[in-house]
Amino acid sequence: MTRKLLLVTYHFPPSAASGTFRMLSFARHLPRFGWQVEVVAPPESPWDPVDAALAAQVPPETVYHAVAYPKRWPRLLRIAAPYAVWLPRAWRACRGIVRRERPDLVLTSGPPHIVHLIGLWLRRTARLPWVADFRDPWISGVAKTPLRLGQRWYRYWERQVMAHADRVIGNAPNASRMFWETYPRCADKVITLTNGFDPRPTTEIPTRFGGVVRMLHAGEIYWGRDPLPLLDAMAALKQAGPAAPVRLEVVGTVHLPSGDLPTEIARRNLGADVSVTGQLPYQAAVDEMTRADLLVLFDTPGRKIGVPAKLYEYLGAGRPVLALAEPDGDTAQVLKESGVCHRIAPPKDVPRIAQAMAELVREIAGGVVPAPDPERLRRFTRESIAEELAEVMEQVIAQDVTAPQALACGLEG
Repeated sequence: MTRKLLLVTYHFPPSAASGTFRMLSFARHLPRFGWQVEVVAPPESPWDPVDAALAAQVPPETVYHAVAYPKRWPRLLRIAAPYAVWLPRAWRACRGIVRRERPDLVLTSGPPHIVHLIGLWLRRTARLPWVADFRDPWISGVAKTPLRLGQRWYRYWERQVMAHADRVIGNAPNASRMFWETYPRCADKVITLTNGFDPRPTTEIPTRFGGVVRMLHAGEIYWGRDPLPLLDAMAALKQAGPAAPVRLEVVGTVHLPSGDLPTEIARRNLGADVSVTGQLPYQAAVDEMTRADLLVLFDTPGRKIGVPAKLYEYLGAGRPVLALAEPDGDTAQVLKESGVCHRIAPPKDVPRIAQAMAELVREIAGGVVPAPDPERLRRFTRESIAEELAEVMEQVIAQDVTAPQALACGLEG
């Protein structure tokens, strides 16, 4: 029997935002596990990049309801509530789908987490089973106490989501642990489903080292993720004399709090060692990852909950990874579980970054990089994760929960 899933999200092709790839993977892989997917999402939003080629990856059996973002609404309203202004249109579309199709389950995915209100309303009004997918934290694990007025409002809605959703998904171990600790009465409904990758033809490390270690960062470097400590480490390593020359290629856009990256590169005399090009389409970026000797990952200093989405594409490439991330965070835990050759260094610790880089360069130049174990990597494939999600949704439906979930968690109000 085929089930019907209503998936409500802000991110779906042609959007090229990082959250799109998780949603696309659900649409691509869930049908083989008995789920037909209907998607409600804006075709574009004012702040996300667009990659038209991604739309070609959407399966023909996926029903996509493109609900436009209200660009003509009053500007002040869009500034005050940039995500909430889409909800009335999305709500009308979802109500029509429920009347015509009666889906078996609704899944909402954020950020922006305001989209979970659609799931909450459908749970209350249509009694639809509901799974809330958190790709990043909302208020718990992010905001410091005491909460500001706006944060209190979000805390209220987060409590409602936790109370009424039949399952809550964290996309990394510490993210789920944060929910367990914040809402212990709801801990039994919180599960972990990571992001993933689609396997390449092979994950074997080819022996084609050409004398220069080619480091690559693919994708946007957001504010808060600082590439300058890596440049400092490269300068220090160059002076010390590494096992092989190192070249860094940044494929994507870079946001610095002040100044610009070319100036910082020149200041460190790395002009011949670092290149910066623009954003590439998704498939071209993936191809570049598989050709690199070493992949660089930037995480936000101090962040222990959540994983940069590109890490999973890095795992699929099977290349060694230099991760500038907290050693006790989710990024480090996922890398350890993957079995991919890697080193972790705190994002601001230049000496440890230089040491980690030197160790990886030595292994690459010496041809002693171990190949990833396909069995360990298989759990991070998008197909495996979609299979787990299908099982979770079947469990929710089998339970046929009709009593208000708030009573079970004690979070009403």
